[in-house]
Amino acid sequence: MSSKTRYYLEQCIPEMDDLVEKGLFTKNEVSLIMRKRTDFEHRLNSRGSSINDYMKYIVYETNVDKLRQKRVKRILQSSRSNSLSDWSIQQRITFIYQRGTNKFPQDLKFWAMYLNFLKTRGAKTSYKKIHNVYNQLLKLHPNNVDIWISCAKYEYEVHANFKSCRTVFQNGLRFNPDVAKLWYEYIKFELNFVTKLINRRKVMGLITEREQELDMLNEQNDAAHEDEEKATSLQAPSTGDNMKDKLNDLPEADMSMLGNEETNPALRGDIALAIYDLAMKTLSKHYINKHKGYYAVSDDATNKELQKDALLFLFEKSTEYIKLFDAFTDLQRDHLINHVLQFWKNEISQPLQEQLADIYVSIIIMDITLNIRYMTLETLDVDQLQLSVKKYFAYKEKFNKKLVNSLHSRYRDYLQDTFLKNMEESDPKFNILTMVVKKL
Repeated sequence: MSSKTRYYLEQCIPEMDDLVEKGLFTKNEVSLIMRKRTDFEHRLNSRGSSINDYMKYIVYETNVDKLRQKRVKRILQSSRSNSLSDWSIQQRITFIYQRGTNKFPQDLKFWAMYLNFLKTRGAKTSYKKIHNVYNQLLKLHPNNVDIWISCAKYEYEVHANFKSCRTVFQNGLRFNPDVAKLWYEYIKFELNFVTKLINRRKVMGLITEREQELDMLNEQNDAAHEDEEKATSLQAPSTGDNMKDKLNDLPEADMSMLGNEETNPALRGDIALAIYDLAMKTLSKHYINKHKGYYAVSDDATNKELQKDALLFLFEKSTEYIKLFDAFTDLQRDHLINHVLQFWKNEISQPLQEQLADIYVSIIIMDITLNIRYMTLETLDVDQLQLSVKKYFAYKEKFNKKLVNSLHSRYRDYLQDTFLKNMEESDPKFNILTMVVKKL
């Protein structure tokens, strides 16, 4: 028996004595447990150990703890008392996970099991402990965006630690500026944050800035009494690039934002829009660099084609953002989408309109229908419909024949599929819509 194995087994003696004294296990059962632990420790400390050995050890210790808990309820009942054996097995499982991750740091499945184990323990696991595990994991795998997203969601959804969540996303983007998924989740978080802030004020009836200031003061006083561990921020390894400066230039948002959507742009989602602008610029740059290659022959034709491919890629991502904006019913969705449309109107120059006809017409259709986008059959406003039609004719005058035909068919299909198809002929708006479609 190695000295390390002997040391680990000796740590079990007080726990075994406690289990016997409480009458939860007999001496023979304790001997069998120790024999089994000895076998597992020999496997773990051998050169040929595998991650499966650690998993089997954890499963065994979990089953022992479940048996102990059942016997505590049946044997001890009202005479329960806190002692070493109440927490020692859980500590041992944690220690096995630590040893496994140290020996097999590349096994992400085992890391996920470790984090899940810590999270499911609830208050028995400290915030700082999970924090440290995420820190260790991110230092080993800084280019795995799923880990960054998991860490950020834990900060936000479990501990409502908005600033720490924002820091996690920004650190993740410094390492992975070319990953669209991470930008998407960052924007989604900012929209969720603003929505939660607005809804909280609605529920509490906080209308005036004075009421908001008093609520902020109460929040700060409550936060002062929380566990200091929650003030710990995640430490990420340094990237040494200029992405940090770009992200630091983003406007800050926290629970201290005063005003309303009309007086404070941040409450309309402008922070998410600032991130969107930076995402488009960054993703475009990395897409072109990735496909251009270090030694590729560069000429005007190649650059134009590459620029076109980059725009197709960015438009695909932009449609995902628009679908995301649609889901946030408490925000000014038309304001968010209009920002995206304006970006694309500026991005697609006159020469590119023919080459990217489908994209360009899609953008124009969204612009034309934006003011009626969220209207139903019951809420359809005739004045807003007329405004939409006027925008259609304004664009129609500027387009060539090919683009006009595409614009006409798509706008007509939109009105028919969204309204006319489900509208009763007896509805007064039916005749108006029918005339509009014929007029197009």
